[in-house]
Order: sequence, then structure tokens, then C-alpha cells
Amino acid sequence: MYGALRGRLPARLVALLKIRDPRSKDTVHRVAGVLLLTPVTSGRPSDLDALVTVQMREDKRGFTIVDIGTILSLAHLIQEEDQRWHVNSQMDLRTLNKVY
Repeated sequence: MYGALRGRLPARLVALLKIRDPRSKDTVHRVAGVLLLTPVTSGRPSDLDALVTVQMREDKRGFTIVDIGTILSLAHLIQEEDQRWHVNSQMDLRTLNKVY
């Protein structure tokens, strides 16, 4: 599913929220508001640069709330044009954060 993305669907982070249940002080939900992106060409990498292209969803189901635990990792997105990005899966983000 999603081709080279191996079943992972990139999303843009909008907000991080911590919600407490007023009936139970011990119940806390940590969630993220995200805008889901959809793969172009079923997630197949481009022949030109070997990167998968994603774009904003056109329907209203693009915004959703997810449990923070379901977020697997960061994604390095390179903007191609307005509301369209390349997913750079060739880069280790841990290494990128250590480069000065």
C-alpha cells in the first residue's frame, strides 16, 4: 500500500494537544491534529529523482486527529510546488539534526 512508502502515509502536523477527562483526573489523551497527504502515482518513485511525490488531499477528510503513539517518525518533505512535496527517504533525520 502507498508504493515505496511501505504503507506509511505522510501528514503535516497542525497541533499537538493534551486532553484531560474532567471526570477522571488520571485520564489524559495525547493527540495530534494532522493534515493527511496523498501519494501521487500510487506512491511510485519518480524516474527522474527516485523520490515519491505527495500532495494535499482535496476532500474534507484530510484533517484528522490521531493518537501521538501512532506517529512513527519524522518525514523530510521537499516542497515541489504549492501543496505538493517530495518525500526524501534517502536521508537519516538523526544525522541531519546533528549537522551544523
